[in-house]
Amino acid sequence: MTLSPDQEMAIHAFQDYHEKNYPKLDEDSAFELYATHLVTHSQGVSEEAVRGSIVGESNDGGIDSFLILLNKTEVVGTDSVRLTTKKNSLEGLQKKVPLDIVVVQSKNSTKWDSEVFPKLRDVLQMMMDEKVSIQKLREYPLNEDVIGAAVTLRKLRRKLIPLSPLVTFRVHYVCFGKSKEINEYRKSKRRLLDNWLKEKLPQQTKVVVEYAGAERMNELASENADFDVPLQFVKAPVRDGGAMVGLVKLRDYAKFLRRPKSEAIRDEMFAVNVRDFAGKTARVNSAISATLAADDKSAFWWLNNGITIIADDAHDPTETDWVLTNPLIVNGLQTSNIIHLSSIAGTITRKRLNQSLLVRVVREPDPDIREAIIIGTNNQTTVNSLQLHANDPFQIRLEKYLLSKGWYYERRRYQYRGAAVAASKVRSLTEIAQAVIAVHLLAPDTARARPTAQLSTDAKFEQVFNERFPESLYDKSLRLMENVESYLRTPTALAFPDTATNTRFYLASGYVVRSMRLNKLDDFSAAIRINQVKPAASNKQLAEIHQILTDAAESLEDGKISRDQLFKGSTLKKEFFARIIRLNGGN
Repeated sequence: MTLSPDQEMAIHAFQDYHEKNYPKLDEDSAFELYATHLVTHSQGVSEEAVRGSIVGESNDGGIDSFLILLNKTEVVGTDSVRLTTKKNSLEGLQKKVPLDIVVVQSKNSTKWDSEVFPKLRDVLQMMMDEKVSIQKLREYPLNEDVIGAAVTLRKLRRKLIPLSPLVTFRVHYVCFGKSKEINEYRKSKRRLLDNWLKEKLPQQTKVVVEYAGAERMNELASENADFDVPLQFVKAPVRDGGAMVGLVKLRDYAKFLRRPKSEAIRDEMFAVNVRDFAGKTARVNSAISATLAADDKSAFWWLNNGITIIADDAHDPTETDWVLTNPLIVNGLQTSNIIHLSSIAGTITRKRLNQSLLVRVVREPDPDIREAIIIGTNNQTTVNSLQLHANDPFQIRLEKYLLSKGWYYERRRYQYRGAAVAASKVRSLTEIAQAVIAVHLLAPDTARARPTAQLSTDAKFEQVFNERFPESLYDKSLRLMENVESYLRTPTALAFPDTATNTRFYLASGYVVRSMRLNKLDDFSAAIRINQVKPAASNKQLAEIHQILTDAAESLEDGKISRDQLFKGSTLKKEFFARIIRLNGGN
């Protein structure tokens, strides 16, 4: 078959992505990641989120990737606080918050499959129908990852009803097919799914159903994740090299913080996550709120330290109206959130709205200088945040050590945005924590379901990230997890019933216990004995652990809880370790 120029370009782009980012993956697995990367990268979706969106190798209902994004940046999964009954479960979210659902089917082929959209319609109909039980989904059959996505979507839609979210539902069928080969029959299949989604979703939902062939793939590849935000100064700012400083009216700064046609704050502009906001009742924030709600003789900017923004670029269509490219608010998170919330609530007086805020904007491409600015400005705040740990000397040293081992430790969000590094070697703070929780703490249930809970206090954080631990602990933990992931793609692993999502951390923990022949868990302290752990786990060794895990899970099944819940609980962990210890000769 003769390839068109567009097909040749699209295939070459994929091969380049495969070679640079996931060279150890087979072509079809790499293409699943590439397809999801293509349709989401212009939104700034991380490779960590892309990897996490893959929903298993079998019984996926024709879905390769399912991604739920809240406020454009927050990935919502089965364990999201947004789905709980906690009072603060929707904290930081306002009316008309964006909600994006992205469904991807990818086929590493140059030919279209006319049955993709009909199959997706059938499975989406079941996933979105609240009357269809989990057991019915399982009997379809759908794997636990797809079932988890269905449950998450159902719960989240119910929770967000009071906020009237701006919903976008996107379905992409990605392959190297030619656009001209999408005949009327195939177009009708697309329209049927498109019309059905529009009937089943709220009227203002934006629905996108597309065949993303070679031509479209090339278009998507050329898009970038940059976002521009206008910022209006009162007068022309004072400039000094790549930096400028000036006054911005509070009403204009509040507008700068919000998404167009929405009350939602732009979370992507914060170097530390907006959910680390200390809350309206924190003493300093209460004081800011009170100042905004009352007039006195002092101008607002006299009483406030101001805002520091790092931007990739900034240009001025006029002397006062600027457009910032990829702005990051690195200092002023508390002030920004209070201004935003007070503006939405209408509690800022008219006089205050017309007063100003001191804003510094630094255009600086050098990553070392940017990091120095972030560290210097954030040291002034007392907010307890996971992201603020990124400034710790140990974290900086760990990043350098892991780089020497071929890993790119993304201590801070967007740290490697646009950088020419292998995506398969980039690991976030949470991903490293999960690996260490499994290998060092031998807590696969926590790594699977509650990694952020393990990092929620300084004491718990130090159980994972501690300068007294040898740096080799982190490299070995990552390498062991990498070997587990490789094993989970083998035919042997795929023959087991549970998804990689549920099993990966159990296999890592179980391998440590089995390979070190532990007779009781107390015999192991990774901080002391990490040199004895060999991360090069063989497929044969992991298959043995996998069988033990499957047997343990099946012995505990009682039909009352899902397999997903079973893997998140402590009962399975106890039974799993007990079986391995008995095999090791222990009691």
